[in-house]
Amino acid sequence: MASVRALAHCIGINGNFSVLRDFLGFSRGRLPPDPTGAVVTVSLKRQAQRLQGPHFHLNVIAVGSDQFTDSDYTEVDYSIFKLRNIYDQVSLGVGRVQHWSVSTADADGLDNPTSEDDLEDLTDDWTVQNDGIDMFMPHNMAVSSNGGTTLGLSPEGGPCDKDDKDMNGSTCGLWGSEQTARSFAHELGHYLGLGHENGTPTNLMCQSGMASSIRDSVKLTAGQGNTVRGHCFVRDGC
Repeated sequence: MASVRALAHCIGINGNFSVLRDFLGFSRGRLPPDPTGAVVTVSLKRQAQRLQGPHFHLNVIAVGSDQFTDSDYTEVDYSIFKLRNIYDQVSLGVGRVQHWSVSTADADGLDNPTSEDDLEDLTDDWTVQNDGIDMFMPHNMAVSSNGGTTLGLSPEGGPCDKDDKDMNGSTCGLWGSEQTARSFAHELGHYLGLGHENGTPTNLMCQSGMASSIRDSVKLTAGQGNTVRGHCFVRDGC
């Protein structure tokens, strides 16, 4: 099996690096707590195996970053932790995770989006020009939808051309660790080509209001795995 340093180089991490912060992508440089108190563990061996198979890179952009607290970044890191476990079900790894920030002043109101147009503007205005999918996390998301609240928004089968005129990234708000983690993975599922599965309440792609459990409705089928592994942002193994 390839060394951690060789795998880090393969996913674009060079020089000295932190395993937790750089190789595994946790913004706080430590494992996030599980909201239920369960023990959180990661396996370097398992991550190495994931990187040797199909995987995608990710950019996480904190919008209104000067408003983010340690608790908010804990939600982000827990989302990354769960994301890897969810997509591991269908043999899809999460490779390099980079963290970016847009200050409240620079966001010009988009730290507090109130419409889907605002969310699309976010993905157009702050595109990260690299080979990862962009996930924007506005600090104060307040977008209404059908009498409820939009937890996140993403195109279905998102483009690999980051200069695409339509929505070219995913978005997710901060809703508490468990809901944020599920919405985070759900929206990336849309970007990777998955539609809603509201008739299957245990599936990740069932909308939250119809899911049987926010924590546990994260299943993916073999067919969904075929779809996500076929997206143009998914890379071959290292």
